[in-house]
Amino acid sequence: MKNILIKLISCFLMLAPIALSYADELNSSESSNALKKVLNDYIELYRKDSLNQWAALFHPSVIVTFPDKDGTVAVRNLQEFLTRQQNFFANSKSISERLENVQIFEGRRMARVVADFIFVNEGAESKGKLGLQLVESKDGWKIVAVIFSYDHPSS
Repeated sequence: MKNILIKLISCFLMLAPIALSYADELNSSESSNALKKVLNDYIELYRKDSLNQWAALFHPSVIVTFPDKDGTVAVRNLQEFLTRQQNFFANSKSISERLENVQIFEGRRMARVVADFIFVNEGAESKGKLGLQLVESKDGWKIVAVIFSYDHPSS
């Protein structure tokens, strides 16, 4: 009986790391899928009628940074950033954005996203580079930092 118990314990100890690794893989896969959904929503919800839902993708303390036309570095908090987006939508008939060449670098409950963006304002396209930093909390993935730059600034 003692011999059987030792064999069962040995088998458990040998299989436990495999089971834990599989559980980690499942959690990681779910996390990656949730991250990809946030990135999809970042583009799909960027519309006048869903701007409030789009705003929910950002952490309340998000920092948005970009080189300004005057050569300074502009830094906006969430409210300033959202106000600017609301003004864009109020003054334009058609605005959208798409991402190309998206690269996702995941770490433990954090991710860095680098992409080319194309901002479309009433049919006119402006291209640039985008960087997003995201952190996963108990509430899911949130964008905590945004940095972007247009390839050719408008005058």
